[in-house]
Amino acid sequence: LQSRGCYIWGQVGRGKTLLMDLLATSLGSQSLTDTSPQGIEVQRVHFHGFMHGIHRRLHELRRDGARGGIGAAVEEATMGQPAVLCFDEFQITTIADASLLTPLFGELFFRDAIVVMTSNRPPEQLYQGGLNRDAHMPAFVSSLRAQLQVHHLDAPLDYRLEAAAADSSTSSKMDSDYMVAPCNGKLDAVFEVASAGTEVQPQTLPVAWGRTLQCNKVAGGAAKFTFDELCGTFLSAEDYLSLIQKGGIHTFVVSDVPRFGLQLHNEARRFTNLVDALYDNQCRLVCAAEVPIDDLLAGMDRLCTAEIQTDQAAMGIAGSENSLRKHRHGDVTFESSELSPCRPDTFATAEADAEAGTSCLSLGGGGSDSSDTQEGVAGVMAAAVDSLRESGFAARRCTSRLREMSTQTY
Repeated sequence: LQSRGCYIWGQVGRGKTLLMDLLATSLGSQSLTDTSPQGIEVQRVHFHGFMHGIHRRLHELRRDGARGGIGAAVEEATMGQPAVLCFDEFQITTIADASLLTPLFGELFFRDAIVVMTSNRPPEQLYQGGLNRDAHMPAFVSSLRAQLQVHHLDAPLDYRLEAAAADSSTSSKMDSDYMVAPCNGKLDAVFEVASAGTEVQPQTLPVAWGRTLQCNKVAGGAAKFTFDELCGTFLSAEDYLSLIQKGGIHTFVVSDVPRFGLQLHNEARRFTNLVDALYDNQCRLVCAAEVPIDDLLAGMDRLCTAEIQTDQAAMGIAGSENSLRKHRHGDVTFESSELSPCRPDTFATAEADAEAGTSCLSLGGGGSDSSDTQEGVAGVMAAAVDSLRESGFAARRCTSRLREMSTQTY
């Protein structure tokens, strides 16, 4: 490296993570944290996990009335010495993370840490449209550009898809046996193989921040869940990491995975977080889904080009005034007819949206999800648009990773 590190960005499957892993391996890292023969501390970690540790430490310091703040948290994260920090899937979706970036990386660079990051976006597009972005991101992007080499990995192919296509076991067995409904009944047999015949029993598994998750079937490092148990409830990326690292679960058997449309964007984001955690920790996922891999998240792809529509007259689906059978306002979905007193235009005008801070999200492209006939989603806060766009990028990454995870090589 010719600088304090590098920031590699590009589309999914182009080899960003592979390059970062090669660097970590060449320095002697055999796990998330290891010391190379040269005495260099190497940490290869998903950015979600790293930020969870920083927030947890800051919470503990505030709770105990201790001094030190971000400096003390970084001291613990780097174990008090210069480190090589490898952050996979660098993305900012919350104001809590955005507000910490400049002081956090200032401390890292002050301590002579080397930082290597991969992302789907160039630095200037991080947290785009986010709440109070102008207060936090310009200084961070300027510092990042000054300290790190920024490289666009513009490869023409998704190499994960290429590898999956070349794997003779992928095209028939994995899709037909484990990924497409109806096959929930086969999951019990799969679970028995994954658990190596050990005793099956319910277990309370640890998740983040001292909470727990009940699983009715756990044995030999394998756990069987329904989709709603894992992704239909309020679990985060940190929770999935805790199930793996603290709960000791290496094989997740999941039933009833739906086809994701825009109405399931929250559940889709949790599912992509789950897949990221499994992929980064070399864990296995066996699931019964409604459709094949390539169709599973196709409806989420349109979020990558989401834009706020500012000229809508009223808040129906796509902000239209015409009478539609199904309407959505914020998190509320309801049905009405032309004669219904609860038509969208009777209570949610553009002026009301402006006062409430919500708008209609206009989606570019058509996608392949025929169930989503609307051209937008109503009731979206402007500050949340970037998080929804990230859901689109995450969906692309998830599809690519699911393909690789379905291969014999994985």
